[in-house]
Amino acid sequence: MTKGMVIIGAGECGGRAALALRDLGYDGPVTLVGDEPHLPYERPPLSKDAMASDAPSIKAIASDEILSERSIRHIHSVQAMAIDRAAHVVHLSDGSVLPYDKLLLATGSTPRKLPMPGLGARCVYLR
Repeated sequence: MTKGMVIIGAGECGGRAALALRDLGYDGPVTLVGDEPHLPYERPPLSKDAMASDAPSIKAIASDEILSERSIRHIHSVQAMAIDRAAHVVHLSDGSVLPYDKLLLATGSTPRKLPMPGLGARCVYLR
């Protein structure tokens, strides 16, 4: 029995990767794991336009219905806590364990906050 593909990171990259697997004919199980409580969404470009009041609303990459139709399991609001490469499993923050044949890490990044005195609340990190 195939364990399938687990994608850690349900952001734009992870969501598009899951859909691309189906577009390319992959028919094994696909599980998308993310710590955010919502569907994968398009990240707006980093620009002054993104901060404007008339900026476009956040657009989901795919609805729950599309993910279901494409047989993509979306596990949200949990973190991948550990990867056991020898056993081919991912341990999640809710205590569950996901087996996998293939693993894709699409976790994105976190901005590095500069340790500069005086920044305080004046410093805004978009990503």
